[in-house]
Amino acid sequence: MKFLISAAGTGGHVFPALEFGKECINNNHEVIWIGTKTGIENKVVPNNIKFLTIPMRGFRGKGLIFKVFSLLGLTASIFKSIFYLKKNKIDYVVCFGGYISLPVGLSAWICRKPLFLHEQNAIMGTSNNLLKRFSKIIFLGFSINEQVTKKMMLVGNPIKQSKESSLGTQRHESPKIYVTGGSQGSEFINKNIPIALNALNIPLEVRHQSGNGKSIGVKELYSSNISVEVEEFYDSPHDVILWSDFIISRAGALSLSEAISLKRGSVIIPLPSAIDNHQLLNAKNIVNLDMGLIHEESQAIESLTQKLQKIIETKVYEQWSNKKINLDHFQAAARMLSSILKF
Repeated sequence: MKFLISAAGTGGHVFPALEFGKECINNNHEVIWIGTKTGIENKVVPNNIKFLTIPMRGFRGKGLIFKVFSLLGLTASIFKSIFYLKKNKIDYVVCFGGYISLPVGLSAWICRKPLFLHEQNAIMGTSNNLLKRFSKIIFLGFSINEQVTKKMMLVGNPIKQSKESSLGTQRHESPKIYVTGGSQGSEFINKNIPIALNALNIPLEVRHQSGNGKSIGVKELYSSNISVEVEEFYDSPHDVILWSDFIISRAGALSLSEAISLKRGSVIIPLPSAIDNHQLLNAKNIVNLDMGLIHEESQAIESLTQKLQKIIETKVYEQWSNKKINLDHFQAAARMLSSILKF
C-alpha cells in the first residue's frame, strides 16, 4: 500500500509522523511525505521516504498581509497535492495536524482517498477541526477536551521505541532532575527553576536543557549544593529522562508522552501563550493519570519550591516510576497502522 503523510513545521507534528512512517515501512508499505521547503521535516525525513513540498504557510496569529499570502498558498497547495495524489496512486492519506494538513486533507477528500487524522494535543487544532468531517478516523494522542465521537480513537502519540528493559524505581543518593523547556528553550524555566531548586537547600543532580543559544549564564544560577550539567539541546532526551527521577518541563505533547511511557512523573509548567491553551489541557491529562502536577507561571516561585519539596521529601517520584500506565505511546504507530488497514 502507498501512504501519503503530511507533517511540517515543528517537531510536535513531524516526529509522530516520522514514527508512523517508519512503522509503515517496517511492514513493507511505501511512504510519501508532503512537507515544506523550510520546516524541520527537511532535515529528519529519511531517504527511504519520498519527500515532496507544497507552498502552504501557517496563518493563525499572523498579520493581515501574511494571511492573504497564506490563502493564496492554500489554493496552490490544494492543486499541487491533488497532482501528487494522482501521480503517485496513493491508497491512504494520513495528516498530523498543523497548517499543512488543510490542503492535503482537502485534496484527499476531492480525490476520494481515505483520510485519517492524528491529533497530538488535548484539543483539536484548527486544521484537524476543519478536516474531521471528511476523515475516517481521528486518532488521539491524549484524551480530548471536547465531546468524543465514534470517529475518534485514543491511540497515544507515536514516539521512538524504548530499548530499556527496566523502567521502575531508581534509588539515588541525591534526586536526579531533568529540566527542559524544549528544543527552543524557555526563558521562564531557565531563570526560575534554578531559584526554586536552590531554595530547597539539599544536594541535587540536575541536567538542564536550555534551548539553542540560551545556555549562557544558566549554570551560574545554580547553587553549589546542586551538581548541574547545562546543554542547549540533548540529542537523546529519551536517555536523559531515563537518567532522571522526574522531570520539570513545558507541556508539549511529545515530551509528556515520552515521560509517562518511560514511567517518569513531571512538574509541568504550561506555556501560557500556547494556541487554544493546549499545553494546560495536555498537562491536565497527566495530572488525571496521577503522573505529575501543574505549576502555572502566574503562581509564585515559592509555591513551586513547596511542590518540589513535597515531591522529594515524600519520594512521590518513586510512586510515579512504579505507576501502571494503560496507554503506552510506544505502540501508537502500530495501533494506527492496524486500524487504517481495515479500510
